[in-house]
Amino acid sequence: MITKENLIGAYFIDNDRKNIEILTTSEDKKQIMPTIIPFDENNPSFKELTSIVTVDDLHENTYQKKKAEQKIFETKVMEIAKRDGLLVDNNKIDSNFFPTLVKSIFEDEDNADHLFAIKIALFELEKIRNSTNEDLKKKIRQAKTKIEALQTAFELIK
Repeated sequence: MITKENLIGAYFIDNDRKNIEILTTSEDKKQIMPTIIPFDENNPSFKELTSIVTVDDLHENTYQKKKAEQKIFETKVMEIAKRDGLLVDNNKIDSNFFPTLVKSIFEDEDNADHLFAIKIALFELEKIRNSTNEDLKKKIRQAKTKIEALQTAFELIK
């Protein structure tokens, strides 16, 4: 039986919104009991539920639950990425990053995505972005390799 006293929450559990999970507590409040019911106005459990919670509330509860789950998921992904060294902290570069950087510059010469990323990163540097030497800036833009782009950037910053 679903009452205001034992109802913890209710929300849709599928994208089609045809099934609802209801969480209630036992009489002694020591157990949480999940129950799944169909979204069916003729179902006695649905009638019982909607005497306490509106259908609009079910939609709002579902939205809030999905939002909270997304936040937890994102937090966990970031924790894993940081733990595994997949995320670079702009304020503190781990020395383990440099071998990967050097290898990508000198051994993976034909990677167009890397070349483009290096050019973008170079133009984010204030000294390059604000330089009045348009010839060298043009040479960076037209560089065919990562080494050529970096050499030109070093020349421009000198």
